[in-house]
Amino acid sequence: MGDKIRARNFVQRNGFPVAPSAIEEEDAATFVIRARAIGAPLLVKPSAGGGGKGMRIVRDLDTLEDAIEQARSEGQRYFGDGRLYVERYVENPRHIEVQVLGDSFGNMVHLFERECSVQRRFQKIIEETPSPALSPQLRQRICETAAGIARAANYRNAGTVEFIFGGEEFYFLEMNARLQVEHPVTEMITGIDLVAEQVYVAAGRELGFSQSDILSKGHAIEARLYAEAPERGYIPTTGKVLDLEYPDGDGVRIDSGIRQGHQITTAFDPMLAKIIVHSPTRIEAALKAYRAIRELVLLGCETNASFLARILKDEAFLSGHVHTGYLEDNPQIAAGDLASDLSAFLATAALLTRPVRESADAVPELHAELGSWRN
Repeated sequence: MGDKIRARNFVQRNGFPVAPSAIEEEDAATFVIRARAIGAPLLVKPSAGGGGKGMRIVRDLDTLEDAIEQARSEGQRYFGDGRLYVERYVENPRHIEVQVLGDSFGNMVHLFERECSVQRRFQKIIEETPSPALSPQLRQRICETAAGIARAANYRNAGTVEFIFGGEEFYFLEMNARLQVEHPVTEMITGIDLVAEQVYVAAGRELGFSQSDILSKGHAIEARLYAEAPERGYIPTTGKVLDLEYPDGDGVRIDSGIRQGHQITTAFDPMLAKIIVHSPTRIEAALKAYRAIRELVLLGCETNASFLARILKDEAFLSGHVHTGYLEDNPQIAAGDLASDLSAFLATAALLTRPVRESADAVPELHAELGSWRN
C-alpha cells in the first residue's frame, strides 16, 4: 500500500472507487497516448514519495510531455524513483482522509476522517476533523470504504486512506502506510493515543476496542507552523531561535521539533511545530486556534504564523467552503496586510521590553531582530 501504483491497482481490483488513470509501467510506449485519452485536466504524479513533490497539473494537453519530464526528474531526485502515473484531475476537490488501525488478529477499525483541503503546492497547512463537507451518510460511506480497503490488504498498524472528494463522489487517492503529521486531531476527538496503539500492535497485542467503542467528540483543528514567507511566494526562511513562547491552555496542544537556541536552516523540512486545538464546535475551535497562533512568539526566524491566522479568520474557511485550490484562488491571504506586520512588530517590541532572561550575549541579537521589523 506504500507504492501508489500498486495500491491503486489493488484498490481497483477489489472494486473500490478510483479516478480514471494511465500508468506508465503498464506500457511505456503508449503512456502519453493513454494519458491524452483521459482528457484534461490531468494530474501527473510520481509513484513513490509524498508531500506533493513532483506532482503537476496539466490543463493544456500540449504541455503534457513537459509536465511528465518535470515530474519524473523530481521523483528521481526526491525519492530515487522516476516511475509515474497520470489520473483525472478533479477541479476544486476536497481532500478527505480516513485514519485506520488494524492488528494481526484480523481486527480493523477506522477513527473517522480528517479534512486536509487547505494546501499550498499540494502540501497541507491546516487539517481538521470532522470535515464540514460530509453528511452523516457520506461520512459513514467514506470511512467504511477506507476500512474496507485496509481490511482487504490485511493491513496492520496505523495508516491513512486518502480520497479526492467532489460533489457526492469520492475516489481513492493513496494510502499512507505510516502515522501522519495530522494524527493529533484524530487523537483529540477520539481520546485514543495512536502512537501507543502502534507500539501495542507492533508488539503483537490485539486491539483493545471495537468500532462501536470509538466515538467522535467535538472538533479539532491543526495548523502547521512553517519556516517560510507566504508573502514572498512561500520561500524558505532561516535564522536562530532567539526566543520561543508557545501558547497553552485547555484544549491546546503543541507538537514541536525546535527549542530556543536552535539554528533553522534550509537543510530540513520547513515545518517547525504543530498547533492543535480542541473545542465543542468548529467555530469555537477556529477561534481557539486563531488565538493560540496570535499568542505564539518565535523570534529569530520568519514564519507563516500571521498567514495561518489570516486563514483561520477568513470567511470562506469559517463557512467551510474550501477546496484544494482555495489558497490559489485567494492570493490576498498569502499577500498579508499591514495590521499583521504591525502585530508582529508589537510582539517583538514587547519581548524586548520585558526582563531579559537570556545571557548578555543574546541582547544584541534581539535588538537586531527588532531593527529588522522596523525596516
